[in-house]
Amino acid sequence: MLEILLFLLLPVAAWAGWRFARVSSRHGEKKRSRQLSNRYFQGLNYLLNEQPDKAIQVFMQMAEVNRDTVETHLALGSLFRRRGEVDRAIRLHQNIISKRNLDEKQRTLALLELGEDYMRAGLFDRAEKLFSELIERQIHTPSALRNLLDIYQQEKEWDKALDIATRLEQVDPNPMGPSMSHFSCEQAELEVANGASEAARQHLRQARRFDPESIRVEMIAARIALANEDFSAAMSHYERIAELDSSYLHDILDPYFDSASRGQLLERARMRLDEWSKGYDGISVVLRLASFIEAEQGPAAAANYLSERLAARPSVRGLHKLMELREPGADASGATEQILLSVIQGLLKSQSTYRCGHCGFSGHQHHWQCPSCKHWGTTRIIRGVLGE
Repeated sequence: MLEILLFLLLPVAAWAGWRFARVSSRHGEKKRSRQLSNRYFQGLNYLLNEQPDKAIQVFMQMAEVNRDTVETHLALGSLFRRRGEVDRAIRLHQNIISKRNLDEKQRTLALLELGEDYMRAGLFDRAEKLFSELIERQIHTPSALRNLLDIYQQEKEWDKALDIATRLEQVDPNPMGPSMSHFSCEQAELEVANGASEAARQHLRQARRFDPESIRVEMIAARIALANEDFSAAMSHYERIAELDSSYLHDILDPYFDSASRGQLLERARMRLDEWSKGYDGISVVLRLASFIEAEQGPAAAANYLSERLAARPSVRGLHKLMELREPGADASGATEQILLSVIQGLLKSQSTYRCGHCGFSGHQHHWQCPSCKHWGTTRIIRGVLGE
């Protein structure tokens, strides 16, 4: 990426050199042009020899900041920021802004870049001030709003995030409803933690308006119902989740059956489980049904059921349960099975459970916002032999 950005700078730097040579006096024109040409090829040579620092220094020396070369310096500043040299990027962009011979468009573009420098450095208050100024002047509004939204998400200022997202939706074609629903859910989570169920419900109603099919809204609503011992309502919320997106069955089965058990509604849960098993090919429903069969008919019947299902769709988790159900013999096969059981347990322990569908980040815990790419609602259970 670094090399690509540097090569993109070469035509700009070359043009800057040509421009300087053209505006020079006739007396020194040839000498100046020759010097610039030599410097240009010197910079190119540094690039080809993988010495980007020296190449950057050459290009910066070739072009003093003025109207004709400001874009070169803006590109260099952006490059510094991407490389993690934020202090250097800040100084360069501040230097651009200090020049009086720039037009308004160039100056405001430098302000936008400086704001992104501050964000990268963690100086959110300075960045917020710059972006707010650009928005008030109605310049680079979409970019400034997106950056402000990023700041408020990182600082968990959800009221401000909702306000900015509403304004961004007016100037950006991308729908903000799903993200705004998550912001409201974050507010609801805080109220739940404080024991304020009614305030949490208000935020959930708002979240549902932003995204009528939000899985997270139903999850939080189910937790509130459980806390209030309204077990039937909790089950209804979990059933709604399964209806909206069956991939979440893995996450809801335990609390769903906990609600059913505490509310003496196991018959309803068992009927629903039978329905889910017909349209869902994941292993979680199969394992839950196997547990029911084991309790009702014994380990042998559960093992036979599991064997049939695993023949159609192999699963390490299913095999693990099958080996637990079958009693090992007294001969060497029992020791072999024990070794295999240990291997399976190791595989399952090291295997990630969830993966982000946008960037591929994986881990054992479900995140509503991916820790890597920061997208909302992109994490799902991993499917396959080692997963669901």
